[in-house]
Amino acid sequence: MGRDKSNEDRTEQFTKWVLNHHRMPAWKALSFPARDAYYHLQVRCFAETAQKKDRTENNNGAIFRSPRKLAEDMGCSARTAMAALADLQAKGWIVCTKLPQLGDSGNGTTALFRLTMMEMGKGSSRQAPTKEPAAWREGQDHPVLAYHAYLPKSRKGRIKNITPHPNRMQAPSRIGRREAPKEQFPAPNSDAEKHQNQTIPAPNSDEYLITISPSQTAEEAEVIDLKAFGSRKA
Repeated sequence: MGRDKSNEDRTEQFTKWVLNHHRMPAWKALSFPARDAYYHLQVRCFAETAQKKDRTENNNGAIFRSPRKLAEDMGCSARTAMAALADLQAKGWIVCTKLPQLGDSGNGTTALFRLTMMEMGKGSSRQAPTKEPAAWREGQDHPVLAYHAYLPKSRKGRIKNITPHPNRMQAPSRIGRREAPKEQFPAPNSDAEKHQNQTIPAPNSDEYLITISPSQTAEEAEVIDLKAFGSRKA
C-alpha cells in the first residue's frame, strides 16, 4: 500500500468523540465549560509533538495550556477556564502532574496535566489509561491539585441555590389569605308566604291580578278589590 501524501500535508487537528465516555455519570456531572475544555486538552495531546514518525510518543502527562490561552480557545474568561480545569480534576478526567509556579520576575510556568482516558507514550514506554472517571460517584470527587479555589459547586448545590427572578410572577401564598365569601342563594319557595298577596300587573291591560288566599271568601275578596281600586266597576 502506497503512502497517502494528503495525510502528510493535513493541517487540521481533530480528536475522538467517544460515546461510552458521554454515558458515564462522571461526564454528565461536568459543567459545560469543563466539557469544552476537555476537548481542547485532548486535541493537544499530539499537537506539541506532531511529527510524522513511527516512534513519535504523545505528550500525555505533559499537556499544558495556560488558563489565559485556554480561555481564548473557549471564548470565555480565565476564571471560567480555571473552574473548568478544576472540575475535570474532580471528576477524574485529568490529573495534574506538575503544579503551576509563578517564578521570578513574572516568568512562571503553567500546570501540566494527564488525560486519564488516554494512554501515555508508545512502544516500550507505553502506559495504559487509568480511567479514573469510571470509579467516580456522586459526592466522591477526586483530589484537585491545581486551581482548587475555583472548583464549582456540585450540580445538586447549584439547583438548590437558584433564586427566582424578581420580575417573575408567582402565585400568592395560601398562608394568611382570606377567601372571598361565597354568594348565598335563597332556598326555593322560601318566600312563598311573603309574596302570597302580591299584586302583579297584567301585560297590555288596565286590570290587576290579585292573589286570593284559599282561606278568604268571595265577599272578603270583593271588599279588598274595592279598597284597592275604588268603586270602579267593569
